[in-house]
Amino acid sequence: MPEENTKDLLEYYEKLRTELKNSDYTENTYLGIKIKEKLNILIKMILRKIIKYDVYIEGAENIPSTSVIYASSHQEFNDIINSIYANKTHTLTLNASNIRPHLKLLLNINGVIFVDRDSKESRNNAKVEMERALLKGKSVNLYPEATWNCTPSKLHLPFYKGMIEIAQVTNKPLIPVVQEYIYDENQKITAVFIKFCEPVYVDITDDIYEKLAEFSEKFSTARWELIEEKGLYLRKNISNKMYTDYIKARIKEWQIPGNDIEEERKQVLGSQADIYDFIPVNDVEFDDNDVLLPTSHVRVLEKINKKHLL
Repeated sequence: MPEENTKDLLEYYEKLRTELKNSDYTENTYLGIKIKEKLNILIKMILRKIIKYDVYIEGAENIPSTSVIYASSHQEFNDIINSIYANKTHTLTLNASNIRPHLKLLLNINGVIFVDRDSKESRNNAKVEMERALLKGKSVNLYPEATWNCTPSKLHLPFYKGMIEIAQVTNKPLIPVVQEYIYDENQKITAVFIKFCEPVYVDITDDIYEKLAEFSEKFSTARWELIEEKGLYLRKNISNKMYTDYIKARIKEWQIPGNDIEEERKQVLGSQADIYDFIPVNDVEFDDNDVLLPTSHVRVLEKINKKHLL
């Protein structure tokens, strides 16, 4: 980039940061922000009492006291609860507004930026709110996959570039956060492993898609390492029934707030393109006896299973 263009860009971003930092929070999102910071301590104490599974935290040293952007993996609604509980700082959550009532209440008390994902105006407003919060010294937690990822062969769904743009505007680092669960035979969570990774720094002159690729690589590596370390996904130890029960449980959980699975699939970046077959819940088909049907996704599972049995 020519030096004169870089100078203009620096001046533009500096002016934008000043305007955002000096502007007011929107009342419905941040009313009583100082109170919410104090309530966060109480919320953590309550969650410590009501969370019935073990929580293991790795990389706590990567959680700074300064404002950052936490970009988290997402495979069920407990991710949000865990993110609040595990983070030693008070962090605002970006979340879709169509969630179950008790979770919406928790987020409202703790601090949230709700977004209507089907509204371009709402998405733009939420982006500005995150930038404003970061520049005022607050950290934010978002889910860059935009929906649950329960697919068997993808460490993550395609990431939206918005988090990179927010990092550029605010000059705040991105911290990948991955979570992995252990379930019992009744699909009840018995443990969750949460890993906070080293930050990814973004400069205003960086190429957005190159930075997205860098973040994607770090995110994928972290999740794979967590899976490998904890041995959560050794396919040879997972029966077809255990797997189909897992999918049924995720679908049931998602539908509780009245969500439409087909509509949710549209949130995945590239889901409407012919070259992709990305889906947020799963495309592994099975019959009434929990026998997996011969789809392309099932063949992936069979290949993984065969590899581990050798």
